[in-house]
Amino acid sequence: MLRTYALCFFASGLLACSDVPFPQSPEDAEFDELGPRANTQTLASAIVTEGSSRPRRRHENDQDFSKYNPFYWEGRQSTFKVEDFTPTGEKRIKFTLTTEWPQDYIPTRGPDFSAIYIGNPSASSETDRSKFALNIRMTHVRDARVFEATLGPGEFAAFASQMQPGQILTFEFRFFMSESFSGWAAQKAKNPHNISAYYSEFLRIRIGQGGLFIDDPLTPNGVPAAQRSAGGWTTTPTTRVEPWRALQQQANNMLPSNSQQFMTGRTWFHTDFVSGEHATDEADDKPTIFFDADRVSRSNHASSAYNVRSCSACHINNGTSLLPATNTPVHLTVARTFDTRNGAAHGVFGKQLQTQGAHSEGTLTVASYETRVERLNDGTEVVLKKPRFAVNSSLSQTNLGLSPRRPQAMIGLGLLAAVPEATLKQFAQQNGGTYRTIDGKMGRFGWKADQATLTHQIQAALNNDLGVLSSRFPTNDCGGRCTVGKGPLSAQAIADMEAYLSLLGVPPRMYPTSASGTKGPEVVKGEAVFDRLGCQRCHVKSMVTGTAPFPELAQQTIQPFTDLLLHDMGTGLSDGSPDGFGQKWRTPALWGMKNVKHATDSRVRDFPPGNINLLWQNAHAAADQNRIQFLHDGRAESLAEAILWHGGEAQSAVNLYKGLSLADRKALEAYLWDL
Repeated sequence: MLRTYALCFFASGLLACSDVPFPQSPEDAEFDELGPRANTQTLASAIVTEGSSRPRRRHENDQDFSKYNPFYWEGRQSTFKVEDFTPTGEKRIKFTLTTEWPQDYIPTRGPDFSAIYIGNPSASSETDRSKFALNIRMTHVRDARVFEATLGPGEFAAFASQMQPGQILTFEFRFFMSESFSGWAAQKAKNPHNISAYYSEFLRIRIGQGGLFIDDPLTPNGVPAAQRSAGGWTTTPTTRVEPWRALQQQANNMLPSNSQQFMTGRTWFHTDFVSGEHATDEADDKPTIFFDADRVSRSNHASSAYNVRSCSACHINNGTSLLPATNTPVHLTVARTFDTRNGAAHGVFGKQLQTQGAHSEGTLTVASYETRVERLNDGTEVVLKKPRFAVNSSLSQTNLGLSPRRPQAMIGLGLLAAVPEATLKQFAQQNGGTYRTIDGKMGRFGWKADQATLTHQIQAALNNDLGVLSSRFPTNDCGGRCTVGKGPLSAQAIADMEAYLSLLGVPPRMYPTSASGTKGPEVVKGEAVFDRLGCQRCHVKSMVTGTAPFPELAQQTIQPFTDLLLHDMGTGLSDGSPDGFGQKWRTPALWGMKNVKHATDSRVRDFPPGNINLLWQNAHAAADQNRIQFLHDGRAESLAEAILWHGGEAQSAVNLYKGLSLADRKALEAYLWDL
């Protein structure tokens, strides 16, 4: 089967799109179709690729590799430059490492360089999983911060079979921060968990080309299929041993100039806006602590009524969160509130119910589930359930309507922001979707596409969910019944958060081609079913970004599986609002569905931190068993349920789905879980 994607370009001032075949084998030209390599330039003497590496506690194939360690935002920046001279006929590749803080450089400690990966990611031995043929001490250049290593004619001769043009060259840096440096010593005094010895990621170049490549999950040093790169060059390598952290990794092509802002933005995403402390993730075993001045400056930004105290509280591991059991307080799924007579903000509760804080407006629970049985054509019965939410409050609930909204995963937000409006308008012409205009721009974020830009979405969430003020939302949504925090969050803090969310990498697809091991053929079959149902009309597979504030995101070919438009999904999914949008929902992006599922549970009870025996296949198999909930209110806990709840514009696709054989339904699910 010839697989295609939408290739869009500007001609005579108009956006033209056509179906173009996906590359069928990983040759050089295929990767050019992912978009420009923002971190690469071709000079007369060499191809130069620059990148930013964050410190890792372990190797790529080991437990504790994927987490962020104490003080990840301070003194930890390291950048590297790869100068590949092979296109000129010279057998030489030079690597330069520059660190923010000084490193030790003594006989027993100093920045090391490893290359020519000869390990096995699936090996039972920790040593075999991280084995390189070449391990050398880097040459000190200056300031205990700049170091070099070169692969020259000798290495090209010694490793001739691994260093041919077109082959993947995997390498890694190792850091040893100077513990005598005043900055590191101050960190250690504040937090005894501070660490000085680190590794980088496994980094991959293709000899004779520019850009950082992702892995092939089946073949060490293999050239990955182009279809794996769901986020263009931002796509991250496979997050192996801790798949629940796949959504937390930085874009693979992140420029060194944006690395610090990304890290600072993450600190704001993990800030408790009441206490000012750094919020932890489920699997963090070494607590991250702010210095007192930072903690105080970040504290008390929240009002006295909120739903959660940090962004990371709802977006667990940068994913979503699950509804609790019935009659249990609900905080991580929020309830938008409206007047049932006209759809406007409710006169008492405003736009959203705040469930925590000294002046919380009430308690939200799932009181019960309304169920019905849907029968497929082959007799299979699927139970559909709908949560019935209830509010317990001393405030008047007259004419109160509720629109529950679960948190959405943090996948490719900067890329989605960079999709040209002309592209979205063309989608609307093709599939009948609609869009709303906010401040002269097309809405594209939120369940109802009611925010036009990522910075507006950030500020809306800060205001509605945490009671934090900003320039766009200078007042709280609590009807005057709560006290405000210390004042608007700074524009710089919001810009830092935007950088963080924009530059999070998109996880790769796993087995997208028929050549992708034993799972590939089933995935390809499932794609044909997806197309036959017509799902791709709204869940548009591929598009090209336009200009972007971050060069890493510009002109990238991405596979988000959304048109970012509003569609009428029928009465079954209506939230009851009479404002004309009750049945309309923005098409949710489907990329990274497996990673969203993996993020709901960090499996600490099964795999405690420091477990060097954990193998990546076992971690993925366990994370595959995590629960996940779909649709705006979390009512669906399986793909079948989610599909069968579709109505309205999607009713014809649902009717076709009901007629599928069991084999086709399984293939469809294999495809969707591969995204």
